[in-house]
Amino acid sequence: MIARLAGVTAGQVFVLPFPYPPWYALATLFLAWPPVEIAARLWFGLNLSMLLASAWLLTDNWKPTPRLASFLIAIIFIPVIGSLYVGQFVFPVLLGASLMTFALRRENVPLTALAAALLTFKPHLGGPLAGAALIWLFLRRDDFSRRAVRAILLTAVFLFALGFLADPAWPVNYLHSLLDFREVPGVSSCGLCASLPVGLVALFSGQTDIGPALPLGAALFVILFAALIFLRREIFREPASLVAASMLATLLADPYLLNYDFSLLLVPLFILASSARRADWPWISLAYLLPSLLLGLFGRGGSLYLPLAVLLLLSLQVTRANSIDVSSRET
Repeated sequence: MIARLAGVTAGQVFVLPFPYPPWYALATLFLAWPPVEIAARLWFGLNLSMLLASAWLLTDNWKPTPRLASFLIAIIFIPVIGSLYVGQFVFPVLLGASLMTFALRRENVPLTALAAALLTFKPHLGGPLAGAALIWLFLRRDDFSRRAVRAILLTAVFLFALGFLADPAWPVNYLHSLLDFREVPGVSSCGLCASLPVGLVALFSGQTDIGPALPLGAALFVILFAALIFLRREIFREPASLVAASMLATLLADPYLLNYDFSLLLVPLFILASSARRADWPWISLAYLLPSLLLGLFGRGGSLYLPLAVLLLLSLQVTRANSIDVSSRET
């Protein structure tokens, strides 16, 4: 079907570039066994289960009624509806980010390693958080952090070795696949992208193009993290705050984002809601509703405005960190 849509002629070899690591393919191999209709329902059920598990993990310190309400809040979030409908691959990363928050807070070594593994399923989205968590653990230098770092590194070695079951030359072929994926017309033009770098490129050039957006996104990511580290280092002291800031920086700087990738916005939304003051709720509510409003008013044309919700939450987190820092110094 994909070959036909791509205009491949009869007898021509066609392999769609695969942008996901080989262990993702191995983990979902069982979906190739049943008929495609059954496989689609199974995948929908798995995605829904990972979504509900994520909400449960992110609200483990909430009271029972709002915790149960969080399931509905998560399901009707407009990027989540799109992700479930399309059957996208973002939910393992959502579960990984939620599990990382839970595991670091509980100082659970096996769950920390599992969370890091899930974050690799979509590396351009989960990789920055996995890296930030690894650096955070390395700098802690206590018994838990040392055991967690060892477990993450062992998990990385295991996944690397596992990839050879899918492809004996996977490190080279995967790199080629990523480079070829960038040349796919819908990817290179990035007409459906919803990222700030692509939006800025479109603003100044009039075209959505992933090429110039890649270095712009990389520079923006470095600037964001450097600014947070040097100006608001207290954001990275608590595990939940670390996860929220890392996810917001990724959603703001990553050039290749589509509407459904903003399902990951649930992670900082729930984290910030967990310790929200009364004055915070209007901004948290607006950030939750903004994707629905933008996509409802402008359709897919509202995609490039979705980073506004990310900016809103990042501003709220920085402002809260500032007030906490001021009050602690006064105390």
